[in-house]
Amino acid sequence: MNLVVTVFGTILTWLYSRTGDYGIAVVCLTILVKLCLLPLYARQRRGAGTPQAGAGSCLLLLLSLPVLTGLYRTVLAGVGGSVGSRLCPWVVSLLTRDPYGILPALSAAVQILPQTYPYLAFFKNLDLPKAPKGMVLSSALMVFLICFPLPAAAGIYYLTSGLFTALEQALQNGICVYRLREKEAG
Repeated sequence: MNLVVTVFGTILTWLYSRTGDYGIAVVCLTILVKLCLLPLYARQRRGAGTPQAGAGSCLLLLLSLPVLTGLYRTVLAGVGGSVGSRLCPWVVSLLTRDPYGILPALSAAVQILPQTYPYLAFFKNLDLPKAPKGMVLSSALMVFLICFPLPAAAGIYYLTSGLFTALEQALQNGICVYRLREKEAG
């Protein structure tokens, strides 16, 4: 795990040298990691309806866990995090928690976003499964409670990761809608 933290720390420092802001560097590093893991998530979604789906989910978790843990530990290790960021000017240091809870609240709201897709008219033909409202709210509350005591850098990581996932799912659903419409027209 130390190797992963060292590699991510080096990348984070390099990104800071290019952006001049550690918050933006954390965003870039999070996106870079999510892009590298994207083929694994795509493969998992393709096999979601098969009997091997459960095994694929476990494999994805096992493969992605060291990477995500390393990224998280890098953020918490404070590589450059003792300064603030233009992304959250109300936070004095990325190593301190968000005093107003804005980053945890945004992270929780982003957690809910993909759960609204089944209710959007644009995606109605996909028959997306609707999660129970209690589960949606409890998962958002858990994200808030997890993020609230953590340093702001971790909040930026959770928010960016959640936004990436929400956008990726919206794009995937949009592609499915497009293919469905072409199939119906052709």
